[in-house]
Amino acid sequence: MDKREIEAMVREVETRCGPFCSCEELDIHGMPHLRQVALTAGRLAVLVGCDVESAVVAGFLHDCARVHDGGGNRHAHDSAVLARRLLKTFYPHLDAPRLCEAIARHADGRTTDDPLAACLWDADRLDLCRLGIEADPRLLSTRAARRVAAIRRRRREDLHPGYPQGRAE
Repeated sequence: MDKREIEAMVREVETRCGPFCSCEELDIHGMPHLRQVALTAGRLAVLVGCDVESAVVAGFLHDCARVHDGGGNRHAHDSAVLARRLLKTFYPHLDAPRLCEAIARHADGRTTDDPLAACLWDADRLDLCRLGIEADPRLLSTRAARRVAAIRRRRREDLHPGYPQGRAE
């Protein structure tokens, strides 16, 4: 599956589920973040052999119930509750318990061996670059995401030699 197919899948998920997301107006965790995490999760899923549709849907819904940009993991649990309802309505063929578990745990600060949860976790970490924060490769679950983080670091170092490192998460 190529990037364009994954992008089309992200648009479909947004069309179906976006109107139910409370994070729409947020600056940091709004729709652009949901789209990017969904896209990255889908691309990682291709690389690790995980179900792409599940990864895209989980990526889009991971912050769907956020009401503010602050920290903490309550939003992850609230998003899993909302995701369960949306999955039942729009994606009944997907493994809702598994997706909701990945969503509920995406903010707990732990890497994982579960491929779906790993794609979601890593996609969310890789999108920290929008805040000027580099994903710490030690906190990424998949080899594919660690490669992306290393490529980004080398690219930044090549473009800006001697420039101070970005904040690490």
